[in-house]
Amino acid sequence: MTQTWVVDSNCFIHLGSMAPDTFIKDASKCLKNNNQQLFVTPGVHDEIRNVRFQRWAKKPKVLAEFDSLLTTIAIDDGQIRGLAQKIGERASPQDVDLSLMVLASKLHREGREVILVTDDFKMTTSGEKANLGYTTCPPSTFIQRLAAQSPSKNRGRMKSLSRRVRAAEMRYAISRVHQYDIQAKLTWMVDSLIEDRPQSQKSAPSKSSEPNLKRALQRTLAGEKVKGSHLKQLGSLPTICQPILSLDAHLSLLTSNNSSEQLREAYEETLLLLSEVLEAIGLDLAPLDESSAELANSVFSSYLYRTETALGLMAKMSGRRDTARLHLSRALQSATLIDDSFAEMHAVYQLGLLAIASEKWERSARLFETADRQAQLISAPRLPYLVCAGISRHLLEDSQSAEQHIQCAKDIVSGDKKHASIQLMNLGEALLAIDQPGLALEVLDEAMECTLQIGSQEQLEILSEHLLMANAAMTQIDMLQHEGMRTLLDGLNQLSEEEAEEFAKKIKVIEQRADEHNQPFEETWKDWQPSSKLIPESAMLRVVRAEVDENEDTLVVVHHPELGSIGLWLPEGDWNVSSGHLLSFAGTRVKLAQPTVELQEKHSIRGIVAIEDTSQLMFNAPSDELVFESED
Repeated sequence: MTQTWVVDSNCFIHLGSMAPDTFIKDASKCLKNNNQQLFVTPGVHDEIRNVRFQRWAKKPKVLAEFDSLLTTIAIDDGQIRGLAQKIGERASPQDVDLSLMVLASKLHREGREVILVTDDFKMTTSGEKANLGYTTCPPSTFIQRLAAQSPSKNRGRMKSLSRRVRAAEMRYAISRVHQYDIQAKLTWMVDSLIEDRPQSQKSAPSKSSEPNLKRALQRTLAGEKVKGSHLKQLGSLPTICQPILSLDAHLSLLTSNNSSEQLREAYEETLLLLSEVLEAIGLDLAPLDESSAELANSVFSSYLYRTETALGLMAKMSGRRDTARLHLSRALQSATLIDDSFAEMHAVYQLGLLAIASEKWERSARLFETADRQAQLISAPRLPYLVCAGISRHLLEDSQSAEQHIQCAKDIVSGDKKHASIQLMNLGEALLAIDQPGLALEVLDEAMECTLQIGSQEQLEILSEHLLMANAAMTQIDMLQHEGMRTLLDGLNQLSEEEAEEFAKKIKVIEQRADEHNQPFEETWKDWQPSSKLIPESAMLRVVRAEVDENEDTLVVVHHPELGSIGLWLPEGDWNVSSGHLLSFAGTRVKLAQPTVELQEKHSIRGIVAIEDTSQLMFNAPSDELVFESED
């Protein structure tokens, strides 16, 4: 397991005082080659903002030089206060140190090997008292461990720096001998060096055959040849595990272009198949010993991740968000067992969207921040997670954390406007699909800014329609709830004066169309008319939202680029329709009436439509990706 470092301010102060101008280059190579990361909290930025490298030419600021190596994670004040109460107010470290302890504990719970770098011994004793799970080491040992992992040509100067920092730590500890008992701290400092001795000096761990057997079982299931000795050790496991392959075979047949009824059938078929597979394998595994069952289950995890994710997406696409959350939580649990950061990131992101849909802002903030950390581990795109984390923190009234997330996102946007425009557009579409038009509007607004700068006319047209639909779907509650969001997200991108003028013109056109679409239809029909008189047969209407009244009748609000939003009254029945679905119908007749004032204000609809033959309605599920590659 690779190491994750959480670094306190004093370490940076030591480095500013003693580090040579080669340190950042040496440390960067070491961290990258060993897939390690440095984490801090915003409070560390505040404490070292003016610290400089004293031995460097021009004495640059430490924070500026370290910027590309640091991952900054904000911590809720409530979590800091909670930890302070847990370890005792009088004994607790300062708030910045507490935030680092909370962060280290959170990263540890994600399954990482976390080492908190600090020369404050209280952070070690308090962490042990609260059972936070991380280990600690002083800055000198941190540098020593980097030196041990560095190429030989860099190792000498890093070891020399480590010795100088250690001498400073010892001098400081000894100077406090009359204020507290320093013996325990000195023992801790020495122990951290002993634990860091070369591997060759430690007793060699026993070599387990489990990883080899796991790979052998995976390869056997994939139809590959494996060593006879491994096959003998596996015994009946390959035969017992064979049914798991039917899950991937089934998933490969799923398509994202399903009617709502087909989607329901696909969900039920997948759920039934999963139950049958788990039952069949469970019955055969029951007589075997515990180690065989653990081996089999470790191999199943990737198949279960893909299946639970597919079930979660299908449930989400059908509007069953509680069910979707259950499946995606199971997918996340399976992903952790296969140590697949991409799978974990994908599952956490989908859970975050569901939390936003339910307006659970604290949960969504935690989920998106976790997804962002996973993205950094595998160098995946971070922009959607940072934006969603910023939005969630803003809605929690944690403006400082929100602005920090958006500032990180701004750096990504400025680095690649083309990819940023696509990612922001996709995020806007995802927010529309979970009936969050207010949030979608602000994100799509930023996507249009980026698209205008890169000059993609086709994408501008798509975004114009998305913005029009978001405007039409906005309710008074959305406007009040998301007050101040535009100011926050405006920080994502900067326009020149000329670009700002061009952008304002395009937004004005969209707003004019939106105003037109807010006016009720002048012409209505009390008699049945061909549906093509209202909507062309080839037209696709996007569902904005669906609501069921006390009579079990359903109002489906749909949007058409030319007509705007209209409401369809559907009689009592299970319509299995959700935000984001695409509706088409032809070969029937319709009536058109003006909406009541209440419905017009609530849903911005231009008219109410009655359908003579509702069997002609075809709801198609949105195009979430439901195809998964099998693990190699």
